[in-house]
Amino acid sequence: MKNLKISRLIILLAILCFSKSISQTMNVIPSNFIKITNAFSVADFEKVKGFILKKGNRKTYRNFDNQNPYYNFESFETYLGADIGQQNINNDPNLSDFNELTLNDQNNYYKIIIVRKGDIHASKRNVLKGMHENEVYYVDPYQEKINQIPNLLSQYLKHLQKIK
Repeated sequence: MKNLKISRLIILLAILCFSKSISQTMNVIPSNFIKITNAFSVADFEKVKGFILKKGNRKTYRNFDNQNPYYNFESFETYLGADIGQQNINNDPNLSDFNELTLNDQNNYYKIIIVRKGDIHASKRNVLKGMHENEVYYVDPYQEKINQIPNLLSQYLKHLQKIK
């Protein structure tokens, strides 16, 4: 009987320790996206998307999809990704819109996501839990914690804001 009470006590302590460990871990789970709407607005995103679709070319840069709308700005390249993912595997603007803008400078990839009105309800690709509509986000595809816009990305975003 005494051994049963001790066993129960050990199990209870183990559960409490495990629960505390999980709750502490949950509090420090890093966010892999940050809102950048103040630095790169919804209107900026839409303007860049239109520019790429009008003046850009097509280039596949990943295995996920093909023929991404593309523009080379010399110091970095830009790619658009469809908001319905592989359902629009060839990134046809007549099939869906684009909610992903990827910048690549040969050393880094910077993923920018726009969440338009209705995107959360429609479960659009790239929309993550915690994102809000009518906002633009920088997403770290490597799932690392981010808390600020990298300096180089800030320069690229300023360059994009100047296009007509």
